[in-house]
Amino acid sequence: MEEGQATTDSSAIGVETAGPIQARGFQHLLLHILREIFTTPRGWWLICISVAAIAIWPARHHIITDGLSYLDIASEVSGGDLTALGNPYWGPAYPALIAVGLFLLRPSPVGEVPVLQLVNFIICILALGAFSLFFQQWSRSIPEFELASSRDKGLFTLFCFACFLWFTYFSIGMTLTTPDMLVAATVYLVAAMGCRVLRPDTGWKHFVGLGALLGLGIYVKAALFPLSFAFIALLFVSLPRNSDTPRRKQWACLAVTTAMCAAVSAPLIFCMSVQQGKFTTGESGKLNYLWAVDMFEPRQVGWSGGTAPEYGTPLHPPRKLMENPTVLEFATPVPGTYPLWHSPAYWNAGAKPVFNLRRQIDALQESFSEYFRIARRSIVFIAGALLLFALSIGKKQSAGRLRTSFFLLTWPLAGCAMYGLVHVEQRYVESYLLLICLWVFRALVFRVDRRVAIGVCAFALLIAMTPLAFDAEGSLVKIAGQFRHPVDDDYVTVAHNLQHQGLQPGDKVAIAGFALNSYYARYDRLRIVSQILTPEDFLQLNPTDAKRVEDRLASIGVKALIVLKRNGRNKDMRPARNQEAGWTEVGAAGGGTLSVLLLQPAGDPSH
Repeated sequence: MEEGQATTDSSAIGVETAGPIQARGFQHLLLHILREIFTTPRGWWLICISVAAIAIWPARHHIITDGLSYLDIASEVSGGDLTALGNPYWGPAYPALIAVGLFLLRPSPVGEVPVLQLVNFIICILALGAFSLFFQQWSRSIPEFELASSRDKGLFTLFCFACFLWFTYFSIGMTLTTPDMLVAATVYLVAAMGCRVLRPDTGWKHFVGLGALLGLGIYVKAALFPLSFAFIALLFVSLPRNSDTPRRKQWACLAVTTAMCAAVSAPLIFCMSVQQGKFTTGESGKLNYLWAVDMFEPRQVGWSGGTAPEYGTPLHPPRKLMENPTVLEFATPVPGTYPLWHSPAYWNAGAKPVFNLRRQIDALQESFSEYFRIARRSIVFIAGALLLFALSIGKKQSAGRLRTSFFLLTWPLAGCAMYGLVHVEQRYVESYLLLICLWVFRALVFRVDRRVAIGVCAFALLIAMTPLAFDAEGSLVKIAGQFRHPVDDDYVTVAHNLQHQGLQPGDKVAIAGFALNSYYARYDRLRIVSQILTPEDFLQLNPTDAKRVEDRLASIGVKALIVLKRNGRNKDMRPARNQEAGWTEVGAAGGGTLSVLLLQPAGDPSH
């Protein structure tokens, strides 16, 4: 009995100690998994792809202004018209990717915008891959990183990829139907190649590859073309003077880079120049300078003249059907749902920017205000850098190491300055700001005590990531709500209601007011061929004058007139006042409600 009792007691002891051991083993496994996720690039791939999927899925039917033109161009390309990619205003890379999606998936109208958002998701992955390549090349050029322990390398990796998530995914926006995420991917690839060619084992092929990549920038966005040559110049300054490579060979390498950049960009420049009838590297910069700095009017609806002589003479003005109210017609020769925004360079041909010091100063002040707003939004990173700088005063660091990668600071600053001369939006500059942020923190974080650096960076990330966490939570709530209660987007509802009114694909319509957000027309395959510039001018007409406008529109084949009544602006005006009969509200759009009036040709007995 005693021996059996002893055996029982020993077994009990074994059971009692197994629990804590297993718990510690589970905790160790959990910590190992978390460490692998948050401190390794492959773990951040999982995080970033998940975040992108969570953000894009509930917005899969979302489209903003420029998306209409990109979809139109992509449709032309997927149908075999490759010349559409030579549009002097819209870069060809983004619509080309959309065209691939349309060609492969052949979506119905309801599936077009989801295909566009699928392309955005793929571009988000491309941007992540480009940043990963940049981080790999850049970290290899940091001696302190190479000598650091695996734990410190993991913490530095965590900080850099978390900054990518905040500056790129969160600040640029993953669901915007614009090429800004593709621009970010290009910027990171260029920065990665810049780091690669600065390594001692670089060769001619690396400079050739860098030149080709810089040349491809113009296909993504015209603004990248002048920045390509700025990058080449700044990279040359960053080439180490104490390198074993002779200075003459460095000159030759950069000459090869420049020549390759020019050669790769030449086909697009040639195509755009042929379309414009003059040499051009893109018209977006000129037009945005006219609109943002010269305050050129009208904006985004073609140019019919009436401006000061120094701005030139319109070569392809939209045709004026009436003067009071101003009614434009633009059915030919430009294709697309809304031709005026499909090819702004065509409808504004002949316009010349005029430098005015006062207006330029005003533009710079406005840009400075926008940068100040961006700085306030990024204040946690600025505060962290200032704190690290204060703590590192008196501690020396090799200036040569920073000078070697100095282009990672000066090139992004050049990009921010270029936009500052014309017009700044956060989505334009966030990829440059990320490079600046990483360069500054790299210059400071290895100069202070390890624990202090970890504390400052962790505090900055904790505050910065909080809004991103709330955004992700909101997206998950939207996903759950959409599964429980599916609701069509506003433009889909409007499109269906217009179909119920009898409009058919190919029908011509006219818009009174803002037309850039007329995605319902694309959905229904309608063509906007006429526009009343100021809806209030039309809504205030007496019945006789309103009828005169309607008959004029009907005479050119317009089947329906669509009016947007904005909340708080013209919401109290009923369409055409006493012409209430025949008007039908078809849904909400752009902060107001849309009403449609079906038109009949003059003399039709049913009119």
